[in-house]
Amino acid sequence: MVGMALLVALSGCTESMDKQSKEPNTSGPKTEQVVKQENETQIPKQAQRSDTDQLKKGFDGTPFGTQKEYIEQKVNWKPGVKERIQKFVRDHHKFYEDTLTYGRIDNVNWEQQKKHADTLIREAKEILPEIKEQVKTMEENKLLTDLSIDDDPRELKLDFESLVAVLEIATSKKDKTGLVYAHRILHDLDVELNGTKTHKFGMSSYDHGGENRPKLWDYIEKNGRESPKIWE
Repeated sequence: MVGMALLVALSGCTESMDKQSKEPNTSGPKTEQVVKQENETQIPKQAQRSDTDQLKKGFDGTPFGTQKEYIEQKVNWKPGVKERIQKFVRDHHKFYEDTLTYGRIDNVNWEQQKKHADTLIREAKEILPEIKEQVKTMEENKLLTDLSIDDDPRELKLDFESLVAVLEIATSKKDKTGLVYAHRILHDLDVELNGTKTHKFGMSSYDHGGENRPKLWDYIEKNGRESPKIWE
């Protein structure tokens, strides 16, 4: 994420410098030859200065080393909380693997799914206060900014709230799409939190966010629910 942002900032900076160096000086008339000579002299110096500055600063203007250290910071979770989250993800992901994959989604046992969803939702709502407390503590200690970090509790909060929302929709309306989305959130979290070696669906917010989250939020909103927000 940081690497892509750095490339964007660098390309934009170089483009801006090139554009500025080619703009005519309106303070007085100059011959075409004089302007050409000035451009040939200025462009290499400006480009060199731009590259040097970009190596020292990140895409938001802060020192790059400091920004990288912030994003990769180690989060000091309250003892037992992270382990509880990891077990929650592992256990519930397994249930959906066993009941929805390899064509099983075509023959959903809604009684079984409702019973399991009720358990999952109850457990998720028990864990959510712990995640919110982690966010509050880190904010009070000025350990969070608008930038996402690698082990961001705000993103886990968003995933847990999204999970609860899609399962409440799915079981109340007997809608298979909600079950699929719940499975995909847990699948991605199992990869990110537990190191499961497989692909990702791009549905989770944790680990800087998946590319398919807009589909998830659109589904929630189309079913009359407010989409969860990372900042309340």
